[in-house]
Amino acid sequence: MKTTNRDWWRSASVTRWHVPTSALVIGVVVLTVMLVAAIVFEIASSGARSLPPQTGGLETQPLANGQFRFFPRSARITLGVPYRFNLYTHCGLDWPPAVDFDGSLWDPIGPGAVSDGSGSPPAGYGNPYDQGVMTLISPTLARYRSSGELVIQFSRHAGPRVSSACS
Repeated sequence: MKTTNRDWWRSASVTRWHVPTSALVIGVVVLTVMLVAAIVFEIASSGARSLPPQTGGLETQPLANGQFRFFPRSARITLGVPYRFNLYTHCGLDWPPAVDFDGSLWDPIGPGAVSDGSGSPPAGYGNPYDQGVMTLISPTLARYRSSGELVIQFSRHAGPRVSSACS
């Protein structure tokens, strides 16, 4: 009985590569660090879904007094499911279009400050965006958990909102 040619196996063998042990150790360490980082990222974002695409909605309308009428553009979501959410914080958490979620604009109801007093986000939130998780906890309430683990609730705002532009 004739054996199959195994020359390809010998040439692919790590022992024949003549690679220094230190280089192999560095390679193993780098791959281990990458694997751990991927696992940590997956655990940190597990359970949170991506938001569905925006529905389009009405465009922002300029008003004669220099203000604007803002309309929601977000798609409807599922009650009780956490969604990854980029909260626009640059003009404070109470700026009308900052929270467009589940087909509505939302008003902050606390706990905690909605601004630092100068129109910027309070301490603990990213600026201009904070990447966190938003969950619809009832038909009229939503809870946002910031990247810094701060929690704030929002109440559903009926219809569009009128405000000045954010600069």
